[in-house]
Parts: sequence; C-alpha cells; structure tokens
Amino acid sequence: MRRWRPGRRTALAAAVLVLLCAAVGWVLLGSPWLRVEQVRVEGTERTDRAAVEALVDDARGAALAGVGTGSLARRVEQLPLVASVDVTRSWPSTLRVVVHERQAVAAVPSRTGGVDLVDGDGTVLVHDDVPPPGVPTLDVDVAAAGPQALQAAIAVNGSLSPQVRSLVLSIAATSPDAVSLQLADGPRVTWGDASRPERKAEVLLRLLQEPAVAAADEVDVSAPDFATATP
Repeated sequence: MRRWRPGRRTALAAAVLVLLCAAVGWVLLGSPWLRVEQVRVEGTERTDRAAVEALVDDARGAALAGVGTGSLARRVEQLPLVASVDVTRSWPSTLRVVVHERQAVAAVPSRTGGVDLVDGDGTVLVHDDVPPPGVPTLDVDVAAAGPQALQAAIAVNGSLSPQVRSLVLSIAATSPDAVSLQLADGPRVTWGDASRPERKAEVLLRLLQEPAVAAADEVDVSAPDFATATP
C-alpha cells in the first residue's frame, strides 16, 4: 500500500484554501448579489442632497466590497458646508453616506442686508435673513477690521461661560485686541483680546452685582486685575 505523505496533506490543504479564497473573492467582488443597489444619504440639513448623491452615484452597481469609501468621503468633503463624511457599507447592497455639516457659531451682518453665518474658523457658510435661535450676532466690519478681528470675536464667543453668554446681546471687534460685549440689560463691556476668559468672566459677574456698575455705561475687564467702570 502507498503511504500518505504529510507533504500531500499540506498541498491538498493549500489547494482547498486557494479555492475557498477564490470563491469568497468571487462572492464579494464578482457576484451580482453583493452590489450597490441603494445609496442612503443622511445628515444634509443645509447641504444640497442631490449634490451629494451626484458625487457618489458612480458607486451604484459596483461590488459593495470594492467601493473606495475613503475616496468617496473626500469627494463629498469638498462641498462648502461639509465638515466631514462617513461612508460605510451596509450589507448586502447599501452604501451609507453620513454628512457632518459645519455648524454656524455666529452671525455677521452683511452689507447687502441679512447676515452671514460663519463657523468657528470664520468661514461664511450661508447667507440668511436673520440669525437662527442661539446664534449670537457679531458686529465686525471684516473689510475694515480684517479677518483676524472676526476670529478674535468668535474665540471670545466660544470662551464665554453660559452665565455670561446669557447676558450678551452682541459682540463687536475693531481689531483682534479690541473685542467688546454689549449686555442686553447692562453696560458695554470692553473685553480686550481672547486671553484669560475665566478670570474676566469672574470679575465681570462680581462687578455687575454692584448696582452702580450694573447701571454704568461701560465696564472694562480687558485687564481683569485692574477692572474699571465708567458711569
């Protein structure tokens, strides 16, 4: 009788493994059952949904396993209101595109009327007639003061404590070092630059407890250790 050799077992196992890999590869990449039949777009509130669909439409009919999700995400991220995109496969035949839009953190009055909504980088996202609820107005003439003044106003807005922000009607800036807050029921506050926001807020809230300061025209906390009030 011919003895079965270990080498033959290894060769047979390798052959079976190759055939199995080929079968799996065909199922994933060559079969008609695991192809993209549906593209589901989510997260488009201000972004044109049709524009997103057009950028990923060529994935329809392709093998779901072979779709380059990273390259599709980078395409959609070129749209102006898009911050990031997640593209994932949902088996057996759906491509899921989740759009994360840039969020407006402030409204800047426009010379043509209405306001420009800007993100945390100062990028104009969209023009609107009025600021949406919860978005403060920044009184910054970007043409005269420069984009750095706008950045400083945005930084100050982002650093305000909820207690201070609830008192603020608008934020103005004529330069990166000259940011001021107009309180809804109180004085104008010279804030200065975006540094030491916690200390400035602490001093401001303490000063506003004094009736004479709350009725003043201006409070200066730009140097919070030497704050002043002007009647």
